[in-house]
Amino acid sequence: MLRKQIWLLAMLLTAALMLAACPAAAPAPGAPAEAPTAEAPAAEATEAPAEEAAVTEGACTPATDGELAGVDPSGQTVVWWHNHSGSRAERLGAIIDQFNSDNECGITVDAQNQGGYGDIRDKVNAGIAAGEVPAALIVGYQNDQAFYQLNGALVDFNIFVNDPTWGLTEEEIADFYPVFWEQGLHPAFNNERLGFPPNRSEEMLYYNQTLLEELGYDAPPTTPEELREMACAAAEAKGDGTGGYILRADASATAAWTYAFGGDILNEEGTGYVLNGPATVEALTFLQELYNDGCAYFFTEGYPETELAARNAVFTQGSSSGIPFYQEAIDTVAKEAGRDADVWGVTAIPHTTPDPVQNIYGGDVMIPVTTPEQELAAWIFVKWFTSPDIQAQWVAASGYFPTRASTPVDDYVATAVGGTQWAQALELLPYGTYEPQLISYEQVRDRLEQDFNAIIQGGDIQATLDAANEFGNQVQEELMAEVQ
Repeated sequence: MLRKQIWLLAMLLTAALMLAACPAAAPAPGAPAEAPTAEAPAAEATEAPAEEAAVTEGACTPATDGELAGVDPSGQTVVWWHNHSGSRAERLGAIIDQFNSDNECGITVDAQNQGGYGDIRDKVNAGIAAGEVPAALIVGYQNDQAFYQLNGALVDFNIFVNDPTWGLTEEEIADFYPVFWEQGLHPAFNNERLGFPPNRSEEMLYYNQTLLEELGYDAPPTTPEELREMACAAAEAKGDGTGGYILRADASATAAWTYAFGGDILNEEGTGYVLNGPATVEALTFLQELYNDGCAYFFTEGYPETELAARNAVFTQGSSSGIPFYQEAIDTVAKEAGRDADVWGVTAIPHTTPDPVQNIYGGDVMIPVTTPEQELAAWIFVKWFTSPDIQAQWVAASGYFPTRASTPVDDYVATAVGGTQWAQALELLPYGTYEPQLISYEQVRDRLEQDFNAIIQGGDIQATLDAANEFGNQVQEELMAEVQ
């Protein structure tokens, strides 16, 4: 009864927010801030499914053992709610057409854009509250998965992965980047695998190599102290309060800097937060001092690639998905100024650890509870979509990183806008870690962004983080009480 009341409350809150919202939609608070997109507005969802694929006789025989014994996925239609629009959606559609034409089970995937992550979250929550989710495959972040699973709305991917007939081999599992593979597991839900990774991005430090060389430096920084030296030199040379490092205020930045200083914001059990640990305090002290010394500044008028291109900053920070937009900005600014384009690159967040520790993030696909036949059909598509050759096509269409190490990406690196920098970032994937998958992380992200801004502008670091940690663990405890 209490769960039903919570979902009713969520529905009423959603309705109220929609009525009060401004015309322009804000980014979903539960998602790491991504780069801008140049894509067209999201197309309306397709009502009619694609033409039904033909079943190859005898090629889709149901398993005779395992949990999926007797389940026949033949002829199923899988509606996929995703967040891709514009040219990316068009290229995704072409990839899906291959599957619909070639798969031997006659499965048809009907891909439908449902807006951004926040829009999909609202629609899925509404469906759960109504007792039905009208999609067999959805996309969202790991904290979304935990929230949906309060009502047992998702299928555990381990059922499919470990199946003797439909599952993955040990070699195939080992081909996934380890951090991607681990991210969908939820310790708070008995290590159920509630999501599966179709792609990923990572937190990067962007740098203007041409400007660094003018300042007398051959390479970007690898440690915080090197970043301080270079950023302060750039700020001094500019002399107008800019020129150094542009701060990034969201929770992904706090997490990335914590990792770079050798800490974590998730406890060892994976069930709660450590937002006030020594590494986080040390990292935010470093950034606060950088700001106080005039070597870092906030830029709030959009995304910072234009500032790096215009030499108003020697360093910026953000998602690797912004790489093509940085290249476009570099080229545009150089053309307008009548000079050669600056050399630029991406590198790991400067760190005190022996190796980099990269913050990796990205939405997963999830399979809602529907029927065994439709659930298996959805998995068959996911398995195909995450195979190396198809991942290579998706990389070319999206600019995201593939989830498997054997994915052939040489053509993309050679031909894509920003391909060289994308390759730099690709080399850092083995050093990845990830932000908490906890059900409360959406609320915690909001809190951390506010606290980051307060701290940089003079707030007491330890006291602010102590309060944030208490808040995060209290919210987590209250929400997880519903699982019991």
